Formats: sequence, C-alpha cells, structure tokens
Amino acid sequence: MGFLDKLYVFLAIRGFKVWASYKTQVALTAVNWVIPVFIYFFVGLTLGKGALADNYTAFVVVGTAFQGYFSASVVTLAGRLRNEELIGTLEYLVASPLSSASLMLYNTMWGLAINSLSAASVLLIGLGLGVRYSPNPASAAVVMALYLASIIGLNLIAGAVVLIVKQGNPVALFTSVASNLLGGAVFPVSVLPQWLRYVSYGLSLTWALDGLRASLLQGAGLGAIWPDLWRLAAVAAAYLALGFALTEYAFWKLLRDGSAHMY
Repeated sequence: MGFLDKLYVFLAIRGFKVWASYKTQVALTAVNWVIPVFIYFFVGLTLGKGALADNYTAFVVVGTAFQGYFSASVVTLAGRLRNEELIGTLEYLVASPLSSASLMLYNTMWGLAINSLSAASVLLIGLGLGVRYSPNPASAAVVMALYLASIIGLNLIAGAVVLIVKQGNPVALFTSVASNLLGGAVFPVSVLPQWLRYVSYGLSLTWALDGLRASLLQGAGLGAIWPDLWRLAAVAAAYLALGFALTEYAFWKLLRDGSAHMY
C-alpha cells in the first residue's frame, strides 16, 4: 500500500468509522467541545461589558480551539495503544509491515484530525459570540505547521511511554494539566509566578497560542511573530528528537522482552 492508502486506513477506517459507530460518544464529545467556550464567554461577561469582555472572549476562543491538540490528541494515541494492549491486538499491530516510527506516526493522524474538527467548531462558535477575526493565512499556516510538528513529537513520547511502562501515562497527565494551567489557553502566561513562567516557556502550546492569536486576530505577518516562530520551532525539534528516540527504544525493548502480549 502507498502512503495515501495507509493514511486512509488509519484515518477513515481505524479512526472515523470506529468513532462514528458510537453515536452517544460522538454526541458527548461534541458537547465537550462546546461547553467550555460558553463557560469562559460568561466569565468574560463578568469582567465587564464592552472591550474588556470582547477581548477576553477572543483570547479564550483561540486558546480553547487549539488547546486540544496539546492535551487530547496526546491522550488519543496513548489511549489507543493502551487499548491494543488490553484487548490483545498489539502483537498484530507490531507485526504489521511498518517501521516503528511509521506505525506510531500513522496512529497519530486520527488524534490530529478529530482535534481539527474541534478547533473549527470552537472558532465558528466564537464567530457567533462576536469574535472578529482578521487572519493572516500565511502566518497562521506556518504557526500551525510547527505546532502540529510539536504535537506529533508529544504523541510519539506519550505512546512510547505507554509501551514501556504499560500502566499509567505521566506524559498525557502532564500535557493535560499543563495545557490548562501553563499554556496560556484561558489566561495570559504573564500572570503566572516567575518560576512557573519558565516552565511554560518549554511548552509548544505557549508559543503556538501567541502566534495564532496574533495571526488570526490581528493579521500579524511572519516578521511580527518571528520570536514566537523560532521558539516554537526549537521546542518542536526537541519534542520530535526525543519522540523518535523513545519510539525506537520502546519497540526495541518490546521485541527484546517479548512483552507485546503483556499489559
């Protein structure tokens, strides 16, 4: 099979068809996308009428729209691998004619796809709530490319950790907590204590949201967001390097120990 055939299998068959077959879960997932937007919208209203509330609504809409890539997509891959372990199909997955890196990369695609639907839904809801976008497509595309590269790296790290430790996923827990507390999704990083700000600088979400807010809300060009871009690129490169290294180690250990059937 070629690249597009494999992508179709992992996205359409293993991803969408399985997900869509659980209709209650689809409905609950959609509600989970929508509810936080309205919660923070009303929080914005409590801050006062006019520009203050409008600015906060725009701030939080972009934050919640793209936060899911950092937290939920990482959980998606790790959860899928954990499920393969529990139902006893991980051995068949490992035996497929794909390299360890390819196998993990294809399995990240569904998490990215479903969070793209979430992001689009939240941005549309924001439009209905009065957010006015002034997008610079080129800047937004570059930021998203670098951000998604960092998310793929995080997925590889989380998936490899699940294969190594079997139970428990500290990476997914960290990304979930960090995205809410440290990434600047619902409040500016500048309000954090100094030592926590240093931690947030190591998160791709922090730089991605800065760049996306500037490019989507203010129409900022590449030159204006260059500081965010190079920092995001550096973090993405670090995530990818660690992700590929851990993936190779995890599969080497899996095959050495013969532990694909263990959970």
